[in-house]
Amino acid sequence: MGTKTLMSVEEFDRLEEPDELSYELDEGELVVMTKPRPLHNRVVLSLTFELQTYLKTHPVGEVFNPDNLFVLGPTTKRAPDVSFVLAERASKLDPNADIPGAPDLAVEVMSPTDTVSAMRRKIRQYFAAGAQCVWAIHPETREVEVWREASRAEVVLQETGLLEAPDLLPGFSVAVGSLFG
Repeated sequence: MGTKTLMSVEEFDRLEEPDELSYELDEGELVVMTKPRPLHNRVVLSLTFELQTYLKTHPVGEVFNPDNLFVLGPTTKRAPDVSFVLAERASKLDPNADIPGAPDLAVEVMSPTDTVSAMRRKIRQYFAAGAQCVWAIHPETREVEVWREASRAEVVLQETGLLEAPDLLPGFSVAVGSLFG
């Protein structure tokens, strides 16, 4: 087994990123992200559409796509599949830099190559950096875990459940089943 090479956020920023690959930095370890499959993309696009539609009439914040990196610490950068930042904070972001801290709402869509332990690690990192809520979406089982703290999921929603975050997105609601097309 080889030795891991750890790096800082500054070293990560100096990497030349080939067009076909994307990366995250997990407590110093460089992680190559796999390309998403159609089901994954369908879920990301559906949720993004629902959030953007809601935000047109409720301008409480901004939605970001997975191309945006969040600096969760000196050796950690993550790119949630969908993320939401409250308006006051979003208005102060440098449009030419990665986003400091966690999104207020981070959404991760499980891919077939993701492990439960890796997902739990991401969830802990988001909360440690200030996230208020995390949605972990499982396309294969058509479920969503709603996390409001790092230690455990508050609820697991089935297809007929309603996905909501009243503290962040007052009045927003989407049927879980509608996310899967």
